[in-house]
Amino acid sequence: MMSLTSTILALAFAASQAVAYSGDMTYYTPGLGACGKYNKESDHIVALAPAQYGNDANPNKAKVCGKKISIHYGGKTATATVVDKCPGCASGSIDVSPSVFKQLASLDKGRVKVTWGYAGSAVVHTEDLGEGQVSLVMAEDEDSVNWEYEAFVNANENEL
Repeated sequence: MMSLTSTILALAFAASQAVAYSGDMTYYTPGLGACGKYNKESDHIVALAPAQYGNDANPNKAKVCGKKISIHYGGKTATATVVDKCPGCASGSIDVSPSVFKQLASLDKGRVKVTWGYAGSAVVHTEDLGEGQVSLVMAEDEDSVNWEYEAFVNANENEL
C-alpha cells in the first residue's frame, strides 16, 4: 500500500508536470498563424509544438489560441501569446517571435533550452520532511516563493 507521503508526492508531481514544460526555444518570422491572425516580428507571440497545440478540427479555434505563457531562461522571464503551431517542434519546445527571443537571449544563439508554463499556472514544490511529513508550496511561478519564509513555516520544533 502506498504511504500518504508517497501519494501526496505523486499527486503534486503530476500536478506540477501538467503546467510546466521544458524544451528548445527558437525564433521565426511570423505571418499568418494557425490561430488565424497575422502577426509581426515585434509582437510577443509563440508557436507551440503539436503536442501542446492540439489537433482541433479548426486550428483557428484551438483552445490554446490567445493564452499567455511565461518563458524562463537564464534568470529572465518573458511572456508571449499563443498564436501559432510549430509542426517541426518536439513536445515542450516552442518557436517565438524575435522580440520575445531577444528578451531572453541574443538572436545569435538561435536555439536555447527553456522552461515555460501557461501564465497564471501554479507551480507546486514538494519536499519530503521525513517521518511522514511533506511540505507542499504552491506559487504562481518559481520567483514568487519566499523560500526563507517557507523554511521557517515548515520547520520542526527542534529546528527553531
